[in-house]
Amino acid sequence: MADIFNVLIAGVGGQGVILMGNLLREFGLRTPLIKNVVGTESRGVSQREGSVISTIRYLIESRIYSLDQYRAPEDLISPIILMNDAHLVLGLEPLETIRNLRYISEKTVIIMNTRNNFPKKTLLGGSSSGKAYPSNAKILEILDQFARKIVSMDFSELSQETLGEAIFANSIILGVAVKEFREVFRKEVIMEILKKYFGEHSPNIQALEMGYQLI
Repeated sequence: MADIFNVLIAGVGGQGVILMGNLLREFGLRTPLIKNVVGTESRGVSQREGSVISTIRYLIESRIYSLDQYRAPEDLISPIILMNDAHLVLGLEPLETIRNLRYISEKTVIIMNTRNNFPKKTLLGGSSSGKAYPSNAKILEILDQFARKIVSMDFSELSQETLGEAIFANSIILGVAVKEFREVFRKEVIMEILKKYFGEHSPNIQALEMGYQLI
């Protein structure tokens, strides 16, 4: 018996959304108890410049992570996450996280970087764009009404302060996710994948461990 574990990654271009999706798909392919891995990426330009989402869906042994769900056969191979069906949301940018509210429900854990990445129009002083961007407090207030759990902080600032650069924030976020869902993710396998992508001595390895110890 097996079931689906759904991961959604949301952010903007240049934040590593697709790379993180590739990392998590490779994890699924390396893990024998995950029977199948599907996913997709999409880039949106009509509503907000540079929006990117990546999905990862694991067909996973229910004795590892039991969800007690009943799935149609086509749901087990589709790369599309259904509404209210994400178990884990990695929000690399606040507004992009809440723009994917339709996937969030009482079973969802959200790990969100509160560092804003404003659209170009806002940075250039567009009056309507600036007013339309909600505060992080408002975003968290709304998300808290839907999600089971939210872990939020400025992971970019933490990365800058501890590792000298903000670019390792995603690996810290990934470490938090690995700790939160220890039944699904094996830290040592994720570590090996990071070493493959970034090198044996990359600060991403330390960043993953840092995130793992945060909760």
